[in-house]
Amino acid sequence: MKKMSLILLSALFLISGNLFAQIVDDNDSNEEFDQFYERPIVNKAKKPFVYPYVRAADVVWERVVWRVIDFREKMNQVFYYPIEPEQARMNMFSMISSAAEQGLIKVYEDDEFKREADWNVIREGAGSERQETVYDDPDLDGMQMSHDTTIRTDMAASEVKTLRIKERWFIDKQRSVRDVRIVGFTLIYNKLMGDGESGEYNAYPLGWVRFNDPEVRDLLANTEVYNPLNDAERRTYDDVFQKRHFTSYVIRESNTYGRRIDQYLTGMDALYESDRIEELLFDMEQDMWEY
Repeated sequence: MKKMSLILLSALFLISGNLFAQIVDDNDSNEEFDQFYERPIVNKAKKPFVYPYVRAADVVWERVVWRVIDFREKMNQVFYYPIEPEQARMNMFSMISSAAEQGLIKVYEDDEFKREADWNVIREGAGSERQETVYDDPDLDGMQMSHDTTIRTDMAASEVKTLRIKERWFIDKQRSVRDVRIVGFTLIYNKLMGDGESGEYNAYPLGWVRFNDPEVRDLLANTEVYNPLNDAERRTYDDVFQKRHFTSYVIRESNTYGRRIDQYLTGMDALYESDRIEELLFDMEQDMWEY
């Protein structure tokens, strides 16, 4: 009987020792854990949103529109911050730049997506050069020589403040809806003109990315953005685009001359033209239900 009791006590001692060691190990491994609950770790990649199938015969109306998303707008700041990558979140430029440098996505020269471009060449072209006179140290006779040199300034990622997107609005008679598909997008860099003394900037497109490429959709669906309304809800760039959680303004629609609004209107007239195009897209859906 005593032998059986000793065996049971020994077994309980070993079990309790293992549990205590496990608790200590878990606490040691979670020293930096700053939440009251543990988020589930999911290694499986998130799948992007799947668009409903559309037949060409069901598209009874279509319009191509170009618009600009300004990162300085409060609703659009998720595209600009964080400045430096933070855990699973990174801004739009950091995400595209990192993927393009690794060859994970393709970048094209224009919004027709016919010719592929080199991302390193695009970034190099975004830099600026200026001529500056440099004075050498005086020689033994006190003479000071000077010569002209070229000073090159690389692009500053903080000056990527807008995103230009191309999209197709259409009416699907099969589903009786007005819908939209994003065709592609390009980041716009504010390139300093001349020697920089004028303080003027020129919009420099950083190559066009085709939105519906599988690798691009996977990248957008697996890069998190900050959700200003709920820290517990994980939101990605794919969610932002699909739910259209951004503000923008129209700069061009498909037209006979292929012109942007600022090429034929300025000032308030350009703003009214942009609003007119937005109203046209809205009215097309409302007019579907008129009898």
